[in-house]
Amino acid sequence: MDFCVYCSCATGSYDRTCKIWNTRTGMEMSTLVGHENAVYVVSLAITGRALTGSFDKTARIWSLDDCECLCTMRGHLAEVVAVAVDQPTQTVATSSMDQTTKLFSAVTGQNVATLRGHTGEVVVNQFGSGGSTVITGSFDNTIKIWDIRTARCIATLYGHTAELTACHYDFSCKAIASSSLDGTAKLWDVRKTDSCRHTISGHTDEVLDICFDSVGRRVATASSDCSACIWDVSSGDLISAMIEHTGEVTKVFWEPAGHYLLTASQDHTAMFWDTETGECLQKLKGHSDHVFSVVMSYLGDTILTASKDNTCCVWKQFNSKNN
Repeated sequence: MDFCVYCSCATGSYDRTCKIWNTRTGMEMSTLVGHENAVYVVSLAITGRALTGSFDKTARIWSLDDCECLCTMRGHLAEVVAVAVDQPTQTVATSSMDQTTKLFSAVTGQNVATLRGHTGEVVVNQFGSGGSTVITGSFDNTIKIWDIRTARCIATLYGHTAELTACHYDFSCKAIASSSLDGTAKLWDVRKTDSCRHTISGHTDEVLDICFDSVGRRVATASSDCSACIWDVSSGDLISAMIEHTGEVTKVFWEPAGHYLLTASQDHTAMFWDTETGECLQKLKGHSDHVFSVVMSYLGDTILTASKDNTCCVWKQFNSKNN
C-alpha cells in the first residue's frame, strides 16, 4: 500500500493487479492490469505515476492518467519483493529473491546497474538522501550500503544472526535501524560501519519491523511476541511498550508528528497508541483476518489497513492531537 497526497492510495494484490482508490469515498478510481503474477509492492513516489513490483520477476511504471504501462523493468530471475525511488536522480531500485538489487532509469526503464554481493534473498531497500547510496537488507543476515554511481558495495553491516526483516535510514541518513528474526533490533552509525551502536534485545521473539520517527530520535519495533516497543536512539533504552495485541505485531508506522504509533497485527486489528505512555487510544476493528500492513496519510488524517481477508479499510475517525 502507498498513499498519494491527493486523497488517493494504491494497493497491490495476489489477483495480479494494482488498484488506485479515492480515500475520501472508498471508491475504486482505476485498475492497473498487466502483471502476470501477484503485485507484491507498490509506490506512488513518482508524481503522476505508480511503481509496482511483482512475483512475475518484473517491475512496472504506470501512468495514473490513462492507466497505461510506461515501461517494464526486466532482468530479475525471481520475485521482486521491494522497490524504491530516488526522485532527484529518477532512479528505481528493485530487490529480489534472486539475491540481487537492480537500478533502473525511471524515465526509460533501462537497467543501469545490478548490485551483487548478498548470498540470500534481498527483501528491503532504501535510497539515501541525495541519491548517492542505497541500502539493502537480506536473508543472509546482513545490510549492505552501495554507491549507486559505481554499483560498488562500500560497507557490509554484520551482527544479526538470522534473516533481516527491515532496515531503514533515519531522516539524516547518518544512522540505520534494522530488525531481524534473531529477536533483536540494531542501530548503526553510517560513519562507523565496523560496529553496531546499540543492540535492542528487549523482545522475547522475532522482531518483524522497525522504523524511525520523523526526526530520528526514536525507533519503533514490532514483534512476534505480540508487542510493539519504542526505543531511544541515543541510548537504546526502552521508552514505552504496547502490549494489548493478542497476535504477532507485523507492522509499525509513525503518525507524522510523532505523538502516536500505529500497529498492525495477526489478531485481525490495528491499534492507535500514545507513544509516551504506551496507552492504546483506539482499536481499529473490522477485518476478519491478519492485518499485515498499516499506513497513515501525510496530513495525518487518514489511516489505511490491509488484511489477508482480501480487503483494505480506510479509517477517518480516531483520537489525535492534530484533529
